[in-house]
Amino acid sequence: MYLKSRQLSERIKAVTEEADRVTDHVCAFEEFIALPFFGQIILRFNLNKDEFTAKEVWRFESILRMAAGEEFLTDFMGSVYRKAGLDFSLLEIRLRELDRQLRDESVPSSLHAEGIRSDGAFLLSAAGLDSELPVWEIQPEGDGFYLLVLGKEPKQIKAVEEPFRISVSEVEERACTGLIKAALYAGRNNVSLLWLLKDGTAWK
Repeated sequence: MYLKSRQLSERIKAVTEEADRVTDHVCAFEEFIALPFFGQIILRFNLNKDEFTAKEVWRFESILRMAAGEEFLTDFMGSVYRKAGLDFSLLEIRLRELDRQLRDESVPSSLHAEGIRSDGAFLLSAAGLDSELPVWEIQPEGDGFYLLVLGKEPKQIKAVEEPFRISVSEVEERACTGLIKAALYAGRNNVSLLWLLKDGTAWK
């Protein structure tokens, strides 16, 4: 599988080591997530600081984008955004707003798109599902995989243990589209993803 390939592992290692270096070990790589439908991979980081402001998060977001270039998207773990003031109880509403506001925003595929889309189709087939389902997210979990497919409402679709562990759930398409477009908009315009998710003041 492409997600387990040496090529991808080496590229992620190089980018995350650069991010660690340029942030003086403040930004710590935590995990990567593939988004096959949109052809992107997100590298997710934590902040090795006890206290930080939303403005500091913005600064580190910019540094991470520079380290990743156009090859990967980057963001922080949810705990970082929560600590910086993001109210997760309002997040789904905000994501739907972003989906509407950014309806004309394009979503280009990364150079990893073909590989992760093949992985998505393979994992769906292995779970006994239609390989054409739109896979929003693949998250490797130990010796298994967690898949989210785009749909209308959050619900589990299927879980299998053979040929290996695969769990497949459905998530709301509008919220996912709002999130990926917000991340790309933030990168293109050098604004904070946290800022967009928090209150949308970038629109004023």
